Amino acid sequence: MSEFKVLFMYPNGKLMNPPAISIGLFTALLQQNGFEVDLFDTTLYAERDKIGSDDAKSENLQVRPFSYTDRGVKLKETSMAKDFASKIEEFRPNLIAVSVLESTYPTAVSLLKVVEGFDIPVIVGGVFATFAPEIILSNKSVNMVCIGEGEETLVEVCRKMAAREDYSGVENLWLKNGSRIIKNKMRGLVDINRQPIPDFSIFEQERFLRPMAGKIYKTVPIETDRGCPFQCTFCNSPSTARLYRENKSTFFRKKKMSRIQVELRHQVKRWDAEYIYFTSDTFLSVNDEEFEKFIEVYSEFKLPFWLQSRAETVTEYRARRLKEIGCHRISIGLEHGNEEFRKRVLRKNFDNQEMIKASNILADAGIPVTVNNIIGFPDETRELIFDTIELNRQLVFDTANAAVFAPFHGTYLHKYCVDKGYISSDYNPGSLNVDVSLNMPQISRDEIKGLRRTFALYARMPKEYWPRIERAEKFDEEGNRIFEELKNIYQKTYFKVDNFSD
Repeated sequence: MSEFKVLFMYPNGKLMNPPAISIGLFTALLQQNGFEVDLFDTTLYAERDKIGSDDAKSENLQVRPFSYTDRGVKLKETSMAKDFASKIEEFRPNLIAVSVLESTYPTAVSLLKVVEGFDIPVIVGGVFATFAPEIILSNKSVNMVCIGEGEETLVEVCRKMAAREDYSGVENLWLKNGSRIIKNKMRGLVDINRQPIPDFSIFEQERFLRPMAGKIYKTVPIETDRGCPFQCTFCNSPSTARLYRENKSTFFRKKKMSRIQVELRHQVKRWDAEYIYFTSDTFLSVNDEEFEKFIEVYSEFKLPFWLQSRAETVTEYRARRLKEIGCHRISIGLEHGNEEFRKRVLRKNFDNQEMIKASNILADAGIPVTVNNIIGFPDETRELIFDTIELNRQLVFDTANAAVFAPFHGTYLHKYCVDKGYISSDYNPGSLNVDVSLNMPQISRDEIKGLRRTFALYARMPKEYWPRIERAEKFDEEGNRIFEELKNIYQKTYFKVDNFSD
């Protein structure tokens, strides 16, 4: 087999997230099979005009203020496109592999234009590729997409390409063949307990540094399960589950605690980790035996960690035990404060009292909570958004997020929005930090943007401030001035900082 090189292109948002587990897995697998790998990662570039996720959340008071200065993180001021071209010329890959989300696809498109000057095949994978393969294959630089899991597919493609064999029949692959698209069948799921430990060595060291509650930690991500057992209509996990159910497979899988222990030991030592970031969508969807085993496994590490889960998975006993072994923060997905809307439209079937109880339990245990909210759902009104605000006011939390709804391909609500005429079928939401997707008659995009900016103020400050907060929804000179005044009061009162600046 001849020398074969794969260049990963990772179009990530500015300073978003720890190193990607998927890239780490693919790196380990390809190196095990004798292939050389390298990475072009956009995370540390400053040139994009769209604000980074953490910056946007900090501006809107949805995370505690933070600064990377003391840890020496510096953004790159060079041209992303020129640097990508230089990386291709220097590394000379035989294949470019792109892992993309719908929100990062515009960045991928800009970089794929660079590939037009090279005769190099491109494969694209990820959840967007799985549910919108035709859109991605319409890009002239893309030769093939991987539908679903990519571990075995990518290795097989590389083996066949390196051996100069036909790879057009590889399972999970859709690829161009002249004017038509070859659509191969799905393969079975991998055993996540038998995959190699993710190798993050191709990521820059700065990528491990993440702000958590206002402090920068060297953070390592750990996968404990894959998929989600719930049926939320704004998420594409249910569609992924259906995709594999049609192939008689169950997508939601848990890692054995013994395997998680091996990964933790390896990654903590390898990267001198200061913080563990569990990537599970619903970490506490474990039975009592699995939970007790996790407590036993993690007790040896003495490191702070973050997880996210759902209100109905929180109990007094679990909260107390998590605190004892170092749980630093928990994010709970509320999404919407109107119980009827949440159950009917979002298919999240817990009631408001369960959410209130969960926040009180975690507060009593001394675990700070982030409440995840979404505004701008299809058919939502200002009054419904204030139902979410009012429920947040009954919760005990450290921070409250207010993301704007994005109609991702593969979700039930994407189809609903297309059918209602709120978006076109090929619409891409772009940056989730600045854009509002839906064009609805009952509430304007500007009003949704204003409510996103002021959500934390409404959710926490006394109601006598509300008239001023409402004026701060406007992005004009007076509105901006009032917002900055209220922001300073909020930070001083709830974050205990004065006029924070980086």
